[in-house]
Amino acid sequence: MKAKSVARKEYNPTWKEATNGPFAEEYWEVCKTEIATFEGMEAWEVVKSTVEMNVIPSTWAFKCKRFPDGLIKKFKARFCARGDMQIEGIDFFETYAPVVQWTTICLMLILEVILGIKSKQGDVTADFLRDDFEEGEELFVEMPRGFRQYGKVLKLCKTLYGCCQSPRAFWKYLVAKMDVCGMEQSQFDPYFFVGDHVITISYVDDILFWSKGDKHVHNLAMKLREAGVDLEQEDDAAGFLGVKIEKNKDVLLEMTQEGLIDRIIETLGLDVGTVHGKWTPTEVAQLVRDDSGKKAHGNFS
Repeated sequence: MKAKSVARKEYNPTWKEATNGPFAEEYWEVCKTEIATFEGMEAWEVVKSTVEMNVIPSTWAFKCKRFPDGLIKKFKARFCARGDMQIEGIDFFETYAPVVQWTTICLMLILEVILGIKSKQGDVTADFLRDDFEEGEELFVEMPRGFRQYGKVLKLCKTLYGCCQSPRAFWKYLVAKMDVCGMEQSQFDPYFFVGDHVITISYVDDILFWSKGDKHVHNLAMKLREAGVDLEQEDDAAGFLGVKIEKNKDVLLEMTQEGLIDRIIETLGLDVGTVHGKWTPTEVAQLVRDDSGKKAHGNFS
């Protein structure tokens, strides 16, 4: 936990840290790309602010994505609504949304080794901007920092990152698109889909595909694109959710997180040059048994 806290400024900077840090230019470019993407999808209307509106604050979420070994993969900037400021029954109604179970992921990795099937990874661009609001929902959000216009706010036309209903809306959207492409949803895991030649799982916008041949995965990916899913192809299952997965002679999958381990070691002062040997056992006197003391009572875990 301490390693994550120390790494926050480097991996998840605030607006001030991102725009004044060593990667300020890179973060500003992804900010412009994010706004251009939203405007291209007609995600909102710029309207004049009035007193009657319940305007939700907005914020930027930055991330420096890295490979499991710590090397920089890419920079990301997400424009988000402050969903914690939404009012239930006015700004949103239902919020439930699942994610794939880790047991399902492990099951598929085992089958990949046993059956020798191929795996591919895909990422849905602007995943939470894929569905309209449900009937009766209306949401106004502050304009993004760095792009604000005086006296104007955004009237959302599609769900936005941070909105309470966004994960549910994307899940329903993806289930519908998978159904159009002939992928049947599992009754045991709502983010597990099975087709004639391909099996897929999804952890929100990160999708893994398995098949006997790459052409089947390619065909499904093209069908999803034709259905409106903006799918960006990545490598195989390696690097899924920050875990590096390597095949060893096609009989073993080795899962590592070298970057996270290195951060923990460095944060705890156990990296090279800072380690100091200590005598063992402990240098202070040990506690001894007290035969004349009170008997133990109560439960102890």
